[in-house]
Amino acid sequence: MKKIIYLLIIFGFIIATNSCSKLYDWNEQEEPEIQHSSIWPLSGEWYVVYRFDNGTGVIDDHNGVGHVKLFTTNTANNDANKFWISDGGNISKTNSNFWNYSVKADCNIGTKSFSGTDLVNTAIASDTLYNININITNGKVIVGGGKSPSGVVADSIYFEISFEDDNPSDRIYQCSGIRRTGFLEDEY
Repeated sequence: MKKIIYLLIIFGFIIATNSCSKLYDWNEQEEPEIQHSSIWPLSGEWYVVYRFDNGTGVIDDHNGVGHVKLFTTNTANNDANKFWISDGGNISKTNSNFWNYSVKADCNIGTKSFSGTDLVNTAIASDTLYNININITNGKVIVGGGKSPSGVVADSIYFEISFEDDNPSDRIYQCSGIRRTGFLEDEY
């Protein structure tokens, strides 16, 4: 009989101490809050293609480069009206897959647009500053405006860019692509 009373007391104690919490809460961790920079959704890593009109009205892939990475990031001051756009020139310090550029452009979060005239390139080429001016026009990010190779809806990016040292120097490239999803099946 004493054993039954002790078991009832232990059982009652267990129920009393656990009645205020749910079993699934014991090991559950809080979800971290996602914080974005001041220029979200303009910031990110993208896969893009550069094309230009070759004079016959056909838009050609520049030298068959195909999809390359593009990076858009906030400034060190986390400005809400400026951001960095780069094809990786400052990351690799070698010639990138496209032109080796990194410039700070104006942006508007409300309209998800960006542009800049006579932007000074800060990329490094052969351990030297690759000092050219770059123009970016008609830049925009369309949230949910693209699809990855696997069919996942992704944000899309588009802008027109020209380089001071291009031949001809007034050639305008159309750059378009999608935000990198991080899924292996979407890597180029």
